[in-house]
Amino acid sequence: MNEPGGILVVDDNPANLRLMSSVLREAGYAVRVAPGGPQALESVNARLPDLILLDIRMPDMDGFEVCERLKAEPQSRDVPVIFLSALQDSADKLRGFAVGAVDYITKPFVAEEVLVRVQTHLALRGLQRALEQRVEERTRALRTLSAGNQAVVHADTVEEMLKRMGQAITDVGGYAGAVVELDDGTVERMGSEASCWPESIRPDGICVQLDGCAQRVLNLPLVRRGGPIGCLMVLAEPGAQEAFSDPGNVRLLGEMAGDLAYGIDTLRARAQNIAARRALEQSLEHTIEAIAATLEVRDPYTAGHQKRTTRIAVAIGREMGLDEDRLKGLYVAGTIHDIGKIAVPVEILSRPGTLSEAEFAIIRIHPVAGYDIIKGIEFPWPVANIVRQHHERLDGSGYPDGLKGDAILLESRILSVADVLEAISSHRPYRAALGLEVAIDELRRYRGTRFDPQVVDTCLKLLNEGRLPLQDA
Repeated sequence: MNEPGGILVVDDNPANLRLMSSVLREAGYAVRVAPGGPQALESVNARLPDLILLDIRMPDMDGFEVCERLKAEPQSRDVPVIFLSALQDSADKLRGFAVGAVDYITKPFVAEEVLVRVQTHLALRGLQRALEQRVEERTRALRTLSAGNQAVVHADTVEEMLKRMGQAITDVGGYAGAVVELDDGTVERMGSEASCWPESIRPDGICVQLDGCAQRVLNLPLVRRGGPIGCLMVLAEPGAQEAFSDPGNVRLLGEMAGDLAYGIDTLRARAQNIAARRALEQSLEHTIEAIAATLEVRDPYTAGHQKRTTRIAVAIGREMGLDEDRLKGLYVAGTIHDIGKIAVPVEILSRPGTLSEAEFAIIRIHPVAGYDIIKGIEFPWPVANIVRQHHERLDGSGYPDGLKGDAILLESRILSVADVLEAISSHRPYRAALGLEVAIDELRRYRGTRFDPQVVDTCLKLLNEGRLPLQDA
């Protein structure tokens, strides 16, 4: 019947102590006694009782002061105090309640009445403790759920998510440990009690079991799209025999397991999408390389020019802050930006000497021809339009569409500067190389009119710093 802390009886009259102790012990309670206020405070400090029966009129320290001191200390504040006194004035009773007592019994008392009141207040104390524990457990479960949600939201990989979830369970929630076992063989153990985990995990629904270390384990299945993808197990602290007994707390931790399952499933799908996209990009790159190789067989000069122009363009784009995805698109477009020259007779492309206006007019069809060749390929970048626009100029003097300003894609503006720099400074069948200085003068002369000023400035900066890849690798 009695609680571990027992009942403390405080009275300066030995006869009253013997009588009250006898009544309580016969009722099955553990009893301690104190003959005065100072001794009562020492006894409470040594071991907290579950209830105190306190006399008022005592030498050295009266019961009112004892109660006030008990209520002033956090560790004894919640211990119920019942005054047991011969003082019968209303003022004394009011003062007793004012200093924190839960009840007031006048002497002489009836033993049965004292027992009933003791039982009532102990029951209320037990109920209060249970409610406090439930609130604490519910708060901890909510705190763990919130931290677990943050883990799901901010993780970029399954491994990172499991690590963050473990920290949410052990560091934030205060549980002894956690383990996740996934259907792909991944096992993640978290916390300092890993040695106590059972060898096998039963993904058979929410259950509570005792392992060899006498610690309670909550088994939470990870289910997604109608099927299990693993299991989350949460380990309670040693000796916490009431852990996971509240269905509401189990439901909250189950929500956390559901969030974890959703996060794992989402990251797996994302990883699969990324892998599929990479495979597609590699396939497209191989296709582009095959097309470029075909052109190289027909016109080695054009193929070499495309490679060098692409290296220059990508270096400029990276310096300008283009992300890796746009740089990939620029690389692909640069690799085949002159693919339309396959429609130009090889006799014109490779003939030495000055070309006529009519021959130049034929060469100028290559952006449109290149666009027509690749427009049906579903690239993740606007490759066909980049190729079509790489001879457009800011002032509208370019071809084939006479576009101006921002109507020209940035990638095309970058490619046009790289194209001019490489073409002027390199050898061509119809003329000798004019040199790098001539190419630089051309860019400076038409900076802001034909060519994007930011692109030109970036190109010249890389040149001055020796970071522009002009030579073949």
